Amino acid sequence: MRTAVSLLAVCALANCAPRATGEGIDRERMFTVWSRKDVSHFSGVLPTAVDSVWRIVPIAFQSLHFPGAPSVYPDERVYLTPYLKIEQRLYEGEPNSLYLNCGFTSVGEPAADVYRVTFAMIARLLPHSAGGTEVDIVVDGTAQNMVERQAPVRCTGTGKLETAVFQILQDSLRVHH
Repeated sequence: MRTAVSLLAVCALANCAPRATGEGIDRERMFTVWSRKDVSHFSGVLPTAVDSVWRIVPIAFQSLHFPGAPSVYPDERVYLTPYLKIEQRLYEGEPNSLYLNCGFTSVGEPAADVYRVTFAMIARLLPHSAGGTEVDIVVDGTAQNMVERQAPVRCTGTGKLETAVFQILQDSLRVHH
């Protein structure tokens, strides 16, 4: 089963932020991202209030060179990317399989390294029962063999991107407090 998250795209990194024109401001863009409920989640707790963490979530996404925007439902404290398509490498010199688990090809290669990968990252902040903020991060996507045009296979995060976002949040909070 999948759930949808809609968001208001305020993506300066993706060059889709509203621009002033002679006739006013361009419309802000919206997009929908679907995530499977059965996908693995990264979860961690920061000893800081949700509002303080929320202010720095865009910094974490931008640090990884991901465009993103908050959900159109501001009380949800959900920040996410649009679907991102990897044609070759997510990061130069590193295999995609370090970040995305898409299974293996029929010859045993990691599918994330040889197929076209499309994924999104979703971060949700929740008040933690013991105080602070619970940070829940999901990476969900698909990989498709573009040579044989096979059906896409599912991809999940390996934990490396998710941990990087959490670490950036943690480090940013130390600097700002």
